[in-house]
Amino acid sequence: MNDKEIIEAILDDENFENILMTDDNQDTFEMAQLGYVPLHGMIYALLDLLKINGEEVGDEDAGLVILELDIDEQTGEHFVSTVEDDELFDEVVHAYENAPEDH
Repeated sequence: MNDKEIIEAILDDENFENILMTDDNQDTFEMAQLGYVPLHGMIYALLDLLKINGEEVGDEDAGLVILELDIDEQTGEHFVSTVEDDELFDEVVHAYENAPEDH
């Protein structure tokens, strides 16, 4: 999936399909959608990592993944990046846990 497809899939409240991402090393990650939350003018998606390169993840790799979803208003370009900052990660989790049940 490209960035635009990922963002459209996550923001479609009727779509519960797993998200497939490929990184710069051509590794493929399959993740289950948990939901998303707006915060600081951005949208953050929370996902559960299921598989890496088609193989189910072990306990050491399993866990929560947070993606920052960005759409450039001027160009219409879509950008998806993982949240690496621990403080922001915790803030997004807190916002999601305290959000209404609609996402």
